Amino acid sequence: MDYKKFHLKRLKNELLNRNKLSDSSSNDYKYLDIVKSAVEDPVVYETFRNNPGYKDILEHIKKDLAYEYYKNLLKELSHEEIINYCSSIKNIGSPELVEINGASINPTSLRYLNVAIDIKNKFQNSSFENIVEIGAGYGGQAIILEKFFKIKNYYFINLYDVNLLIKKFLNDHSLNFKAHFATLDSIENKKYDLIISNYAFSELPKNMQIDAINKIIKNSTNGYMLVNNFHKISFRYMSQKEYSKNIKNLKVHEEIPNSYLFNKLLTF
Repeated sequence: MDYKKFHLKRLKNELLNRNKLSDSSSNDYKYLDIVKSAVEDPVVYETFRNNPGYKDILEHIKKDLAYEYYKNLLKELSHEEIINYCSSIKNIGSPELVEINGASINPTSLRYLNVAIDIKNKFQNSSFENIVEIGAGYGGQAIILEKFFKIKNYYFINLYDVNLLIKKFLNDHSLNFKAHFATLDSIENKKYDLIISNYAFSELPKNMQIDAINKIIKNSTNGYMLVNNFHKISFRYMSQKEYSKNIKNLKVHEEIPNSYLFNKLLTF
């Protein structure tokens, strides 16, 4: 799916459906049906990352953007290191692979690695033993982050069925941290060293964004969130001013590489 058209469709839906209540923009797709089937059916699980309805949400990075991630990573890592880190996420679910410099790489893994390196650089000398992630997909970001930080506890905040898929995917990998799973409604009051979100927070309706801020972000020492829907005026999501009002010490950065016009990186 063309990434630009994907976000234009999302923006159009925001304008058309601003008075409707919904869990997230992902409800416009059959994403959850695929997630549930992947958890319950081993045959579906074998190819879930290549299912069109799932790819629209989690595996939609095209080769040109994948190569931009790769070029950015070469500033910090060798080709061999990039391949080794990306291969730590097993290609379970038959994800799409692209050829870059003679190697077959999953584009989403390149994004996760790009995020991990950026966190390492932006929060130098920081220890992240307790990390919470809002909207963790299938858990790939956590797998990559463990290569760079000594994580003790990783908290996955997502819909119940998505958490089941994450748990299943993580069980196919050897990890040292303890995984915890909760929904935004069920999460307990805890302190975190880092809150991370790759676009998921910004796709929540405004009332759920405020809820996540009160329950998670305000309890986090540091934050790293890639966001879309970052507009001066927004009907369904928080506006730029509302972000600044509700999150202390917020810094706005350009997304590197930039995957869409309205995407930004927020840290605190």
